[in-house]
Amino acid sequence: MSKSKKILITLSVILALTLIGFGIYYYFFFKKTSETSPSTTSEELLGVELTPNAKERLIPITDEAVLGAGLNTTNKEAGVSKIIYAAWDGSINQIGLGGDNKDKIGLVAVDRISEVDVSESGELLFFKYNLASGANRFIIYDVNSKTLKTLPQETEDVSLGNSNKEVAIIYSDRSGKKIALSYDGFSKNKDIIPTKIPDIKIKWVNADNIAIETRPSGFATGIVYLLNIKNKKTTRILGGEYGLTTNFSPTGKKMLVSKTDSSGHSLKLSSINLDKKTESNVNLFTLPEKCTWTQDERVILCSVFKVSDPNNFVMPDDYYKRIIRSEGGEEIIRINTETGQIQKIIDGSFDASNLFVMPDETYLFFINKIDGRLYRLTL
Repeated sequence: MSKSKKILITLSVILALTLIGFGIYYYFFFKKTSETSPSTTSEELLGVELTPNAKERLIPITDEAVLGAGLNTTNKEAGVSKIIYAAWDGSINQIGLGGDNKDKIGLVAVDRISEVDVSESGELLFFKYNLASGANRFIIYDVNSKTLKTLPQETEDVSLGNSNKEVAIIYSDRSGKKIALSYDGFSKNKDIIPTKIPDIKIKWVNADNIAIETRPSGFATGIVYLLNIKNKKTTRILGGEYGLTTNFSPTGKKMLVSKTDSSGHSLKLSSINLDKKTESNVNLFTLPEKCTWTQDERVILCSVFKVSDPNNFVMPDDYYKRIIRSEGGEEIIRINTETGQIQKIIDGSFDASNLFVMPDETYLFFINKIDGRLYRLTL
């Protein structure tokens, strides 16, 4: 047998063994994994207590996991509303209210996205992502111009307002920490006030005011200030409260507040009228960030924890650590903050976050943290 024939036979044997090996690997790993991978049905997510009619009212409108979502109401004259959302892979999409007519309109090509927010009008999105070093960076996406802007590395927090021309930021330089407005394509800063308060976050409340808050914990006291961006005056709203988190109404005249005792227990949810300086208890075990205000600012819609003993949990810490959701599902409830009237809408095995409601209250939308998808509830 010639040398060339021996080489050819040897190569053929190696190729055959390689193909056999790949076939075995595919069968026992890829095929087996696909056959045994768990799948979650709508009934499992919504719970066995729901009637068939109720299950039709709550439907997923995205197939992929969603990091942040909101209404795009820029075409108000035509009466058209669409949903803008950012998916787990950084793609920015627009869909109809029923999940139809999906259109990919942008992409943020970064890893480790930890937070996404959508402006009230749906014109802007911000992405917070983490570098391997542990530092945070922020990107602003303009839906209208389809442009991306990376904010300077000194940026520590961002809040989107009603305008696509400017955003509120916290940043630090050699002279210290400042709260400012970022404008001119988010390339310039206009300082409002300096601050020495450590570990704070900001929320745009209305056209004139920004809320300054300490990051919440049931083991630490928090404060809430309102900063008027025109006269640069700050007003203390709350302070010295443990487990302090808030959710302002659309005009900023009311706010939902949660408080605990010094051990993070005995969670209390209340509604505060800032004009009248009155406070009303809302007897539900949930957090302000799991609620949304309706347009008339009397009614809130909340997703409430179903637990046997609320004092088994440190709030809001255990929710942020995703401990509390393991005990049971949730129920969505409508509350009139003026009369105290409570109406149960639906319950099931979901963990609702990022809630927002249509202006006419036909639909409530939320991201289900269990499967990551965006859901629509017919009210």
